[in-house]
Amino acid sequence: MNKARISGRIRRFPGSRPIAMHYDVTRIFSSPQGYLVEIGSAKRQPDAPKPIREWLWVTEQSVTSLQLLHTNDDMRARAARLQLDGPHAQLAWPKGEQLTLTASSVQELPALQRQLIHNHLS
Repeated sequence: MNKARISGRIRRFPGSRPIAMHYDVTRIFSSPQGYLVEIGSAKRQPDAPKPIREWLWVTEQSVTSLQLLHTNDDMRARAARLQLDGPHAQLAWPKGEQLTLTASSVQELPALQRQLIHNHLS
């Protein structure tokens, strides 16, 4: 049975505006597998003493928030272990995969990753 194709235009609702996301990219580390991004976002809770910092693992298909627990020599996330050493970082996942990353001199992500972060945070 052949299904009829549906086509049309997607229009913005009158008066709708894009949602502004208020965050700054603080640091970017890159590897062939993806980007480790530290962002500083605007206060989300009224009683928060300072802007919230968050680490994200961003690939071509997804964004994972890394909720960090600080220890003496590294940071452990619920899903991974992160070690920072100047311009280098290592991200170790629980199943054994270890990624070596290098600090990016350009503090801008490709458009696809920026859109994924926007979707993740909204």
